[in-house]
Amino acid sequence: MPSQDEAREAEHRQFAWALHDVFRLFQRSWNRRLKESGLGISPAQLRVLKEVSDQGGLTQTALAESVEMEKAPLGRILDRMEELGLIERKPDPNDRRVRLVFHTEKAECLDEPMWGTARGLFEVALKDFSADEMHLLVSMLERLKENLLAGEDGVGVNERSTDK
Repeated sequence: MPSQDEAREAEHRQFAWALHDVFRLFQRSWNRRLKESGLGISPAQLRVLKEVSDQGGLTQTALAESVEMEKAPLGRILDRMEELGLIERKPDPNDRRVRLVFHTEKAECLDEPMWGTARGLFEVALKDFSADEMHLLVSMLERLKENLLAGEDGVGVNERSTDK
């Protein structure tokens, strides 16, 4: 009979591989569906577009930090997105050396078709989940996210959750 430590280690391994497989399959399916949608936008461009749409007026440096990407590859993605008419870069009124990134009306038109593509993926992935199971799943994912964020900034999990 395995010890408690061995049993916990086995649970951690099972969790790690299950999470890895779900992430990989989600990513693969999302990439395929996005390509098949004909929207003409890559997953990386979509991630950048989401941040620009949510926060608008970001510098390339702030955007790079937000999407966890190096500035040079992000610059190439922004160049391509500008060519596609999805973003525009405008001078910062406070510092003419800096350009701020904004989304365009054309980018806004992608929102509903993109969510339609996402809904198709969610319908497959979440097939037969009850409302209670969905609530529990989202709640547990939020806890995982909070634990990971707390681990990154050195704040204890209990300390962080009482700050809300």
